[in-house]
Amino acid sequence: MAEGINLRIVGVEPGDEIAGARKITIATTRGPIPVVLHAAPEKGRAALCVCGAIGGFDGPSMLYPRLGLEMPRLGITIARLNYRQPNEFAECLVDAMAGVTFLAGIGHQRVALIGHSFGGAVAINAGTLTPTATTVIALSSQLAGAHVVGELSPKPLLLIHGGADTILSHESSQALYDRAGEPRTIKILPGVGHRLAEASDEVFDLVSNWLLEKT
Repeated sequence: MAEGINLRIVGVEPGDEIAGARKITIATTRGPIPVVLHAAPEKGRAALCVCGAIGGFDGPSMLYPRLGLEMPRLGITIARLNYRQPNEFAECLVDAMAGVTFLAGIGHQRVALIGHSFGGAVAINAGTLTPTATTVIALSSQLAGAHVVGELSPKPLLLIHGGADTILSHESSQALYDRAGEPRTIKILPGVGHRLAEASDEVFDLVSNWLLEKT
């Protein structure tokens, strides 16, 4: 899939159900990919959420679980994917591609990609590689690995970054915006740090509204 790395899905193993979400394991030829799936009643639209370099399921300030609680009732399935090998960009990218393939395989023809920090670059890259991806949301994104952002167009891109981010400067998202084609939107949030905690409600509103409009 990416940089010569081959990965093939060989099965899907359902796990426990917790608070309306189902744990899923995507079995692949390169190892298991864990997913938490918040399924909407109807098929068609979904969002795949990936985290930063250390992996995990929750995203910045628990944004991804909150999306999982709210978006399915509005018709959008939320899948929260954890990497097999965090911080290994090529491996994380094929994980994201496997996640999109899984969602397409269960009936979702339109998939948004959401990534935070390192995951922003993963989401942007994956968005250029599959027609199933309809839009990308990159939160506090790094620039490294996202040099292909110009290839996303005409898929809409939303960039959100804190103006007080001391881990990755908001200039990273500004550079992505400058390189991207249309349609593109950038939101720099004054006084907000890398995990966007100071504006968690605003970020949720921005992301959820974008998903409803663009997925």
